[in-house]
Amino acid sequence: MAEPEVTLIRNATEADLPRIVEIYNASIPGRLATADTQPVTVEARLDWFRSHHPDRHPLRVLTINGVVAAWISLRAFYGRPAYQSTAEVAVYVAPDHQGRGHAKNLLQE
Repeated sequence: MAEPEVTLIRNATEADLPRIVEIYNASIPGRLATADTQPVTVEARLDWFRSHHPDRHPLRVLTINGVVAAWISLRAFYGRPAYQSTAEVAVYVAPDHQGRGHAKNLLQE
């Protein structure tokens, strides 16, 4: 009998960044989730990663048996004072984990 899947949602760590970038880059060819046309690098995403804060603009990952399968981030929207309580939400799911409700679970979290 197969082991049950253990799903966990937690704050991302810098060690998760390569997998976060891998999932992001997998979305580029479809051109539905991002306007990027070329893959990004882990190094190019370090400042973006470090701009997140668990209390205000979190970056969370959904793991299955310890492997990042999806992620969600909240970022400041537009940067003007009137938008200070508004956030841009991004959700990305690895291709082999899509259609299983992971994005919904992250959004509910």
